[in-house]
Amino acid sequence: MTDNTVRVRVAGSQFRFDREQFTRDDTLEVLERVAAKHPNTLEPVDSDDGDEEDDDIEPIPEDELDPHPSELTVDELETRLGNVDDLELLHGILEAEQSNKKRDTAVDSITGRLAELEG
Repeated sequence: MTDNTVRVRVAGSQFRFDREQFTRDDTLEVLERVAAKHPNTLEPVDSDDGDEEDDDIEPIPEDELDPHPSELTVDELETRLGNVDDLELLHGILEAEQSNKKRDTAVDSITGRLAELEG
């Protein structure tokens, strides 16, 4: 028997799952049977919506980045990335880093932050 997973959004004030605490509007993957047990707390998320959002992201042009990632050390860049929640800005920073210095550790930090925000 295969256990299928489903992507859900927390509709209640909070939800504890797999030793983690999730709050309203957080998204996570759970087994279908877990989602079925919590219909008032967890709402299924249409997987097509997430894919379309990625297609709509336009990176911020490289000349508008202030500061440009090449002007920062990797440590400075990592510190600043923690405060960036704008996907367009992060994609712009990633493109700028890849077209300039292309420091592997910087690229890893940027893609890691993108993964955090995109879920």
